[in-house]
Amino acid sequence: MSESAPAERDDHVGDGSAAGSGGEKPLLEVRGLRKYYYENDSLFDRLLGREPTSVKAVDGVDLEVYPGETLGVVGESGCGKSTTGETLLRLREATEGTVRFDGEDVMEMSGDELTRFRKRAGIVFQDPFSSLDPRMTVGDIVSEGLKIHNVPEESPDDGRSKREWRRDRAKELLERVGLSADQIDRYPHEFSGGQRQRVGIARALALDPEFIVLDEPVSALDVSVQAQILNLLEDLQEDFGLTYLFIAHDLSVVRHICDRVAVMYLGEVVETGPTDDIFESPKHPYTEALLESVPRASVEEQGRRVDALPGDVPSPRNPPSGCHFRTRCPKVIQPATVDIPQEQYRGVMNLRDRLERQGFTAESVWETLESEHDGEDFERDPVVFKRAMREEFDLAGLSGATMDTVEDALEILANGREEEAADRLRDAFASPCEEEEPVLTGGEHAAACHLFADEEYDRDLDPEDVGNAMGGIGAPDPSTTADRDVPDDPGSGGTSDAVGSDGDTDEPDDNGR
Repeated sequence: MSESAPAERDDHVGDGSAAGSGGEKPLLEVRGLRKYYYENDSLFDRLLGREPTSVKAVDGVDLEVYPGETLGVVGESGCGKSTTGETLLRLREATEGTVRFDGEDVMEMSGDELTRFRKRAGIVFQDPFSSLDPRMTVGDIVSEGLKIHNVPEESPDDGRSKREWRRDRAKELLERVGLSADQIDRYPHEFSGGQRQRVGIARALALDPEFIVLDEPVSALDVSVQAQILNLLEDLQEDFGLTYLFIAHDLSVVRHICDRVAVMYLGEVVETGPTDDIFESPKHPYTEALLESVPRASVEEQGRRVDALPGDVPSPRNPPSGCHFRTRCPKVIQPATVDIPQEQYRGVMNLRDRLERQGFTAESVWETLESEHDGEDFERDPVVFKRAMREEFDLAGLSGATMDTVEDALEILANGREEEAADRLRDAFASPCEEEEPVLTGGEHAAACHLFADEEYDRDLDPEDVGNAMGGIGAPDPSTTADRDVPDDPGSGGTSDAVGSDGDTDEPDDNGR
């Protein structure tokens, strides 16, 4: 009989009490972890003079995991969660950074020292189908680690051989994870998905580890089976004193099982803190967007509209400067010389981002406008072009110097000078968020966001610089500059297709590829 979805634990350690209470030292400490994958880096590429390019799957991750706790790592697909978990175990070699396990530097380990570490740290992989060798019985799979590490070193005193001891140990582990010892000689294809994942958990427990990376262990399972596996993981943690790094994208699962949470975006940790604090009072705009997207089983939520984040996830080949989230952030900070509604500033930044990514051209807009006038004579009128762009990017209603700058950039764009238009918008609307990369600040509940920086960013400009900041037109005088609405332009329609997603995010999967 399948179990129902687990209720939230009454003894949930969501207040962060597990994290370093009483000056406790972390079992695992990660600092500045980076994992880059390089393209055009073969001998043939070098002979042709090609410059290698890097995909920044993990780009400066800092984490701490304390004994006996469960740290959840969440984020959308491609943000580097799984690569982080595999790299800190040295299943993948790090490009840069340090990982200290129980005070010892994992990245400097080799030989017997690294072998001892592998006995103390294990992993449960995401896919219960591809992570088990189809040519091995589950008994051989579970006991393989014992054989590799020569456990036991000597034959037991009870007369059993080492092989017999390992087989008995595998039977014990299978029963401990809810399977039958009689299934020890079966092959993986004879088990369901949930049963295969139990085999993977038994394999991870074989060497009595202290720390286990759980790489989305329930994402491929049915809801009822998910509940069984989650309850099993909790029981095993209590019985064996295990410490978990729990990687997931299902936030309801994370809230159920985790003591603390780290939120990742584009290879970086943007927020970390106790589970209850993250879910009830998120700081980072990206965390807020993640939580807002979670379906809620409530009558009051019926018909609730969830506004998706604008734009595409930037390419990890060329992440944005400063805050990586700034190209999609609904709270991106405006420069001191600009004071317009946040929605309109976001629209300006969306237009600029599309131009800077070089996947958006004036010609594509003209073609869309022409298709909307199929069968009619269409004259390429810049007024029609600018009106369509204002509608598409929500730029209507701007006034004063801000309107003049945007109109100037749209005029340049209409004439096919995309790079010049992007430069015009960049000069006028550069955000403090793109000038400096934020760091995690805030103590136990920390966020890497300029909105929560310890020190105020100097947003004041010298009077001589105001003209450049406003696109070279000089600062407006409130006493002489009246609000000017954009006049109604003749012509038609928007460009819904012209500014849609280009679909090329160059985003790696959870394994950083």
